[in-house]
Amino acid sequence: MNAKDRRNQILDILKNSTQAVNGSQLSKELGVSRQVIVSDVALIRASGIDIISTPKGYILNKNLDDRYIVKTIACKHSRDCTEDELNLIVDEGATVVNVIVEHSVYGQLTGDLHLSSRRDVREFMKSLNENSVNPLSQLTDGIHLHTIKCENEDILNSVLNNLKEKGYAL
Repeated sequence: MNAKDRRNQILDILKNSTQAVNGSQLSKELGVSRQVIVSDVALIRASGIDIISTPKGYILNKNLDDRYIVKTIACKHSRDCTEDELNLIVDEGATVVNVIVEHSVYGQLTGDLHLSSRRDVREFMKSLNENSVNPLSQLTDGIHLHTIKCENEDILNSVLNNLKEKGYAL
């Protein structure tokens, strides 16, 4: 298989997947190294196709789907409240698409998350802890934004009310 066919195959796999596909899965399925997959994804992105890298793997950006309400919310809390905040959002049926901070030197920094369940949150927190890294929000004294995606206004309002109740919403 040549490189162009392989990139088309990667796109087909991502289009037909309902969840993130990690680079190791793609490399095994396509019989190439993970580094080749990383390069292929970079070239696909350069062609204008929006592929997002998440902690779980690659997904096509489908955030503009009209079936969902997409809202950016401002939050502030300490590191030890991160898991609770994320669980509050996913427990209401929303997806935490990303986290955004405004850094004084680097400008806007965005981390794609795509967390939709407590399991996703647990895996994210486990990854933070195992790799001994802090969430992006710690760069800005706990102030951060989340883009959330949900199916209706009721879910959005429940998320916002719960975050305000806990003191996490700005």
